[in-house]
Amino acid sequence: MNGSTAQPQKAVSLRLSISLLIAFFVVVIGGVIALLRLSTHASAYHAYRISSSSMNPTLYAGDRIFVDQSYYTSHPLADGDLLAFRHGDTTLVKRISALSGETIEGRNGVLFRNGVALTEPYVVFSKDNPIPEIETFPARQVPAGEIFVTGDSRDASLDSRASDYGPVYTSDVLGKVTRVYLSPHLSQIGRSF
Repeated sequence: MNGSTAQPQKAVSLRLSISLLIAFFVVVIGGVIALLRLSTHASAYHAYRISSSSMNPTLYAGDRIFVDQSYYTSHPLADGDLLAFRHGDTTLVKRISALSGETIEGRNGVLFRNGVALTEPYVVFSKDNPIPEIETFPARQVPAGEIFVTGDSRDASLDSRASDYGPVYTSDVLGKVTRVYLSPHLSQIGRSF
């Protein structure tokens, strides 16, 4: 009897070992595939640190953000988007206020796109240092291949309203701001756009 029970146990043990080995390889291969997908997806994102107050109260100095660098390969630029772009040797974050072909005008701090006043609940004015040139400016059409950007802290932002700053070339756009991942302001952490 001892000999007859040993055979089934060896067979069960061998089948169990093979099953465990197969499961191990499935887990390892699945993990490698998941890592490859994650690294491919993660490579589309870039982390930046906000260093100025021009986007208050949407983004604060010290906020760390993710920018999806592949977003605009499958989505069009849109009015109101927060985006990162190159301006000379600097990377900046601003909000799109007008796209190519749209007309933009400033009247006493209010922006008018195509003749309609923008509703911008995210905008703040400190009124400490109003700059007439950027609060009121004549209507102008945004040229092809360019966008008109502004900061949310309107009188603390150097942006497309200033003649020496001008519109941003679409070729300088780095990507769309998607999330705050770290901030000195705890309520900002995890905020998405």
